Amino acid sequence: MTAVIAVLHAEDVALEFVSVLRDHADQDVLVVVGQARASVTLPGGLSLRERLELLGPLVEPGGNTAELPVPADVAALLGAAPAPDEIWTHSPADHRIRRARFGWIVSRAVSPFPGSSASPSSSPSSLSLPAVTCSVGDNPFLQTISGTATAITGAEAEAKIDFINRRAGELLRSRVADRLVTTDRVPAVERFFTASAAQANRLYALISSLGDDAAVADDPWEFGRSAYEAARLDATAAWTARWCSPQDGPIVEVGACQGELTRRLAGKGYRVQATEPNAGFRARLTERAEPGVEVLPDSLEDLADHGERQAAAYLLVEMLYYDQDLALLDRLPTDLLLVALESGQLNERIWPWLREQSTWRVAERVELAPPTLESVCDGLAYLRKRGSRGLVLARAGWRR
Repeated sequence: MTAVIAVLHAEDVALEFVSVLRDHADQDVLVVVGQARASVTLPGGLSLRERLELLGPLVEPGGNTAELPVPADVAALLGAAPAPDEIWTHSPADHRIRRARFGWIVSRAVSPFPGSSASPSSSPSSLSLPAVTCSVGDNPFLQTISGTATAITGAEAEAKIDFINRRAGELLRSRVADRLVTTDRVPAVERFFTASAAQANRLYALISSLGDDAAVADDPWEFGRSAYEAARLDATAAWTARWCSPQDGPIVEVGACQGELTRRLAGKGYRVQATEPNAGFRARLTERAEPGVEVLPDSLEDLADHGERQAAAYLLVEMLYYDQDLALLDRLPTDLLLVALESGQLNERIWPWLREQSTWRVAERVELAPPTLESVCDGLAYLRKRGSRGLVLARAGWRR
């Protein structure tokens, strides 16, 4: 049996995969280090400290910006092991986004699947191997159901600590959040789960929610499959109807994603101008658009700068999470804004801004969906959906 551990940084083996080395104590283990684009064999029969020491020259405390290898590159590194039976890597849902992306790249290299969306430069290789086993890693927001959980021994903990202190001590004070070694990133219980390529794709899309890679999977937030999301979207569509009728004119839905809310609004007779700057989401939105829906590539910034989309209302539903300049809202050509966000963001961003401006008044506040716990990715993980609260903002002087 041949095992491969594919990690982004060399120290990750000591941090998260010591139990794998224990389980293969008498066998060679190939370690692929993505950051260094290198591999090293840890011979069987050596002590844990001796095997970890072989990784020392590959530790790069300052590196966290180099371009990641594409699946074909990773496949070539994996090919250094003769027909590996087991491949271990990072979770595609690791909160440290570069490790998540590397875990996703490994899954693409190992088992490409039809219908995945990736750039041509990251075309998968022809390898076809067993499903990848992922370290649960670091994610304070997502609980992944572990297939195995292995407690390390005191001696193994000492080996971890010794390696980090001697070889990666700079990471204990790193100013790069993803590289900083904190106590919780040196687990005494190492947890793993097995994910197919399709599951890895969905997990990576989910954790990439604020970036373009969110579109690598169809419906990453499960708007079309989740009972919670369906209830939230139904409530949002009904809320819209209370404030704006189809006869009032078109409405602009900013950041329409793949169109689950768009479909509901079109079904109520609205003319919807659905904007979505993410090309992957926009393609699906266009493909599924119903009569009365116009699909546009505009971002919030585009809409504000051009000022051409006069509308009865602008809907900004669950999309003001991207640090947009809220002053842009003043330039939208409408007298009515329907803003929906989770309560924390409303309290931290929206309410302080509202108190400092005089363009908009709050015409209504409403809870659209309460927080809930929900399983995602076919039960592979669960998380807290943070709920949704709505604010109707009317331009000063506007009356119904």
